[in-house]
Amino acid sequence: MRPLALHRVARFGAAAAALLVVPREAVAEETVASPRAEPQTVVVHAEPPPASASDTVLERDLLEAAPHQSGSELLREVPGVFITQHGGEGKAHQIFFRGFDAVHGQDIEMWAGGAPVNEVSNIHGQGYADLYFLMPEVVDEIRSQPGVYDPRQGDFAVAGSLDFRLGYREPGVTVKATAGNFGTRRFFLGYHPEGADPGTFGAFELYKTDGFGPSRASRRASAMGQITHDFGGGVSGRALATTYAGRFDSAGVLRLDDLESGRVERFDTYDPKQGGTSARTSVVLEIARERDASDASGAVDGWSIAPYFVLRSLSLRSNFTGYLVHPDTGDSVQQVNEATTVGARASYHRTLRLLSAHDSLEAGVMLRTDWIRQSQHWLSLVDDSITDSKQHPGVAANVRATDVTGYFAADLHPIKRLSLRGGLRGDGLFYQTEERGSGAGGQVRSAAGGQLSPRATIDWAAFSGFHALASYGQGFRSPQARSLGNGETTPFTRVVSTEAGVRYAERQRFVASAAFFYTRLSDDLVFDQSTARNELVPSTSRTGVAAALTARPLPWLLSSTSFTATRAAFTASGGAYEQGELLPYVPQIVARSELAFTPELGRWGGRPLDSHFGGGLTYLGRRPLPYAEMGHDICLVDATASLRWGPVAAELDVFNLLNANYYDGEFVYASSWQGESSLVPSRHVTVGAPRSWLFTLSLYV
Repeated sequence: MRPLALHRVARFGAAAAALLVVPREAVAEETVASPRAEPQTVVVHAEPPPASASDTVLERDLLEAAPHQSGSELLREVPGVFITQHGGEGKAHQIFFRGFDAVHGQDIEMWAGGAPVNEVSNIHGQGYADLYFLMPEVVDEIRSQPGVYDPRQGDFAVAGSLDFRLGYREPGVTVKATAGNFGTRRFFLGYHPEGADPGTFGAFELYKTDGFGPSRASRRASAMGQITHDFGGGVSGRALATTYAGRFDSAGVLRLDDLESGRVERFDTYDPKQGGTSARTSVVLEIARERDASDASGAVDGWSIAPYFVLRSLSLRSNFTGYLVHPDTGDSVQQVNEATTVGARASYHRTLRLLSAHDSLEAGVMLRTDWIRQSQHWLSLVDDSITDSKQHPGVAANVRATDVTGYFAADLHPIKRLSLRGGLRGDGLFYQTEERGSGAGGQVRSAAGGQLSPRATIDWAAFSGFHALASYGQGFRSPQARSLGNGETTPFTRVVSTEAGVRYAERQRFVASAAFFYTRLSDDLVFDQSTARNELVPSTSRTGVAAALTARPLPWLLSSTSFTATRAAFTASGGAYEQGELLPYVPQIVARSELAFTPELGRWGGRPLDSHFGGGLTYLGRRPLPYAEMGHDICLVDATASLRWGPVAAELDVFNLLNANYYDGEFVYASSWQGESSLVPSRHVTVGAPRSWLFTLSLYV
């Protein structure tokens, strides 16, 4: 086979650092028919080789098997992932992934359309990743890379990496109008030129809801457009622009004993002033070229460069402890984070004969710099005035963060059926922090550090479709800039990750994987309610198993199931934690299953009557809490049913079909609410959403 690196650029518009080897023989043409056009020819590309046994590509049919209210909810489809929304519909989800409480993104590297999603040194949490700008209709694929085994994986790739590839396949104009309970309304408008690459599209979303209880209203608007173009001569280009803004309320926590005794209603709130705003604008440009070498070696050269620009703002107001810290004015905390991010990714790929005719090498660079302005202040619950004091100061700072990266990757085939993939990645991180607050105003600190990260995978193709893989990698998580002293060598959280497993694929009809994994961190972060952010804790480890199975036995039937069991524990003692203790908030069991039927029910008026019946089951079990407590398990079922006749479609989505009473978030700490104060830690919860429904009418013209 002769690998070809850059075909996927034209189809998916993937950023340069995501380019991997694609067999030329796997590129084929097939004819597909749209509801309103003559059959057209599209190019189908095979997936690049996996970096580990657990690598997964979630295609469009799987992403739409079960219903989703936002693009961020597509995370539920990723094997090993469970998400909760304890901060309001508009704040980034809390993400659990393969034994990590990634909170709002600190342990998962995320890219969408070639732009980074994670935010460096966000005041609310390192790696904060807000995906609400994505509409579920325009996410064409999600590639999940658990662990850190690919040299292209960078900062925050601790539990792994997720790459959202954007595209829209419905030709012409799509208009959707949605209504549901709790005052929920949604309007979606999409456009994809007939015969064009799915990467060329435009989309708009307007959404609002009153929420299922007090202080749960939310509103957002999002728009994006992307164009891909083949210039000829092997040169292709892509341009993407997105913008999003939202406003949301948050009910916050309730004490579990108040809830169980009836002192508060299930969907009540202690502090109705909680909530926030979020906005994001981004631009990505990409140009790539591929060409066959002039000699007879069969080599393919290719290069790509993709600069990006992201403008982000976030404001949050939260209250976790009531009146514990400020008995007279309350413990409401306001956090503001504004960031401008500029960067680029570039790579050069070459296939050449080293140990075999199928070997390939790639070199790449990544550049990113962030200008961040952030603040945190205590606010009075009486008149919203700032109540910072010497004992309880606020935060005001400007941060400049720069990450310069170079990597080298290779894919070698020393003997038949054996592949060796991996390489070396180097990162240089630089920080400058200027304090703007009283007392320390004008103080400037700077810090720098470097990290070399080797990665390797051994892939043995035992027989057709069956592979045994072993992977090793080192990675890192960057620190909060404000935690660094002047002249300090940047103290990375260093990650060592290993995995061994097997995978089997029979084309797309049957794909299965099973793996054992172990990850060790030099230090970790755990949420601290008193500072409303994650704080440093001693070293930890994760040991677990993961399995996934996707089957498409018939053209109209799809089934997918994944299961992950993990033990996350401290490997050293420090602060309130002892060696051997379970890491709080990290669930030990996460499972997900989808089933979708899409039969044609018949024909009416010369047009087919197509249907879609699907559902998803999500389970989270054994969630440790501080002080040796254990959280409640969660089991949720969502369902969808739709009919389409020609240009008209109707769809009914039901979320939490069984109306399970569950707790989205659970925490253990001391607080003071409703005039009762106790220094004894008690359990606090955020209540999950009850059963809800959405009805959508769609018009395709």
